[in-house]
Amino acid sequence: MKRLIFVFAWVFLTGAGQVYAQSNRSADAVVTIGPDESGNWLVEYSFAEPQQLLAFVQSGNDYRAATWTVSSGNANLARAAGLDVIVLDQPARKVAFSVIPLTSELQGEATPFMTFRDGAIAVHEGQFRLFPVTRSEILGDDGERLPDPDTAQLAMDTRISSDRNIIADGEVHQGTLTNRIEDGGTYIYIGKGEIRSFEHFDAVLDATFPAWIGERFMDSVLERIFAAHEARWGRALDKKPTVMFAYKGERAGGLSVKGGAADDMLMVSAGGARLNEPDSDTLAYLHWYFAHEAAHLFQSEGGVRFAGEGDAWIHEGAANMMAYTQIAATLNDEAGPRFLASVYGGAFEECVSALEGGPLASARERGVNSAHYACGDFVALATDGFLRRRDIYSFWNTLIERALDMESPRVDAGLYFNTLQLLGATEGQRSLIQAIVGDEAPENPRKALIAMLEAAKLAPQFNAEGQLISMDWPDYSAE
Repeated sequence: MKRLIFVFAWVFLTGAGQVYAQSNRSADAVVTIGPDESGNWLVEYSFAEPQQLLAFVQSGNDYRAATWTVSSGNANLARAAGLDVIVLDQPARKVAFSVIPLTSELQGEATPFMTFRDGAIAVHEGQFRLFPVTRSEILGDDGERLPDPDTAQLAMDTRISSDRNIIADGEVHQGTLTNRIEDGGTYIYIGKGEIRSFEHFDAVLDATFPAWIGERFMDSVLERIFAAHEARWGRALDKKPTVMFAYKGERAGGLSVKGGAADDMLMVSAGGARLNEPDSDTLAYLHWYFAHEAAHLFQSEGGVRFAGEGDAWIHEGAANMMAYTQIAATLNDEAGPRFLASVYGGAFEECVSALEGGPLASARERGVNSAHYACGDFVALATDGFLRRRDIYSFWNTLIERALDMESPRVDAGLYFNTLQLLGATEGQRSLIQAIVGDEAPENPRKALIAMLEAAKLAPQFNAEGQLISMDWPDYSAE
């Protein structure tokens, strides 16, 4: 494996062959990372000012205890207040780690490293973000509270050196690139791949993918997905998105797709035997997956952040609704409603089952990861029905506009219900949604879900076994 050197560098560092991107202010830290002879990665931080206690912004999953080891001998890696924390023995400007590159999918966070079958790799720069904390803030002494990680994080640049192509922010670089981390960070690709430019997006495709992915899916299905989103949202993204698509081969049967939206790009990996000879189910699943993840790019436009896991129904549910109605619009008058009845029939039972086990906010803790998608999807449908103008996309554009007026732009439940009220939803209508997503599960989840859908004039119909078989689906096919 060719040696790659990655550095989060101060903007005032200069050198031959370096390209600087998005570096309008001096950065606070340097982090050099790259593979060592053992297969682990060296991660060495240097700071502009001495530091003693630092927390990782991306700390939702407790994985560093198993994959990060202090190699500089002057610090400990600890877990406190739900955060991964670097505790230096004394104020210092440097600390180093030996890191096992994690390629597993994380709950609610970007996968740290994504490998391509053709030998390329993509590294998510957001995993290295840090923010300074104090002992009192960590322990909660004297009422001290932790700062908002997103606003308190150290300013960092990424400098990457390689003799292969470096692709970041839709551009190919040679030699060395210095890149400012914006928002939650993005993936930076190192490999032999090139950018393929399409009308609505750019793509970096694993060279070992079955030919139909490049010949049919990318320039047909994916183009339609982004075009449909632009039409329905009433706008294009501020920056042309990049889609990085890695292939995992056919090591197992079936189909596996992982990844998601990060900054202004989609980072997705897929594998399985079903990619060799795609059938209608495989194509439908890929369509849903990419349409869902592309919706997140529009939802997070301008640096808007999503709420915590307890409120994941907000963005996951709406993205699901947008993806399903987009697929239905590509089918004929009979197949479209039949498709929606199939997916929503299953989602209805998933939502009811999840709420019977407890409130939606605790679903992921209980291992019911699909609950926010299923219940959130019906909340999005009800939201659409409660609006004076039945248009979930206009509602989300208003959400985003209002979030961007905040000091820390974030769409959470408070902003969601406030915007619903602003756009005409009555107190009674809002309470029906609150019954589904509130801190306490409804006494009768099935009855509460039906009441919400009926009040939204979705006219849910059930068969003799109580299964949802039809609704007055929103129609965005003319958009």
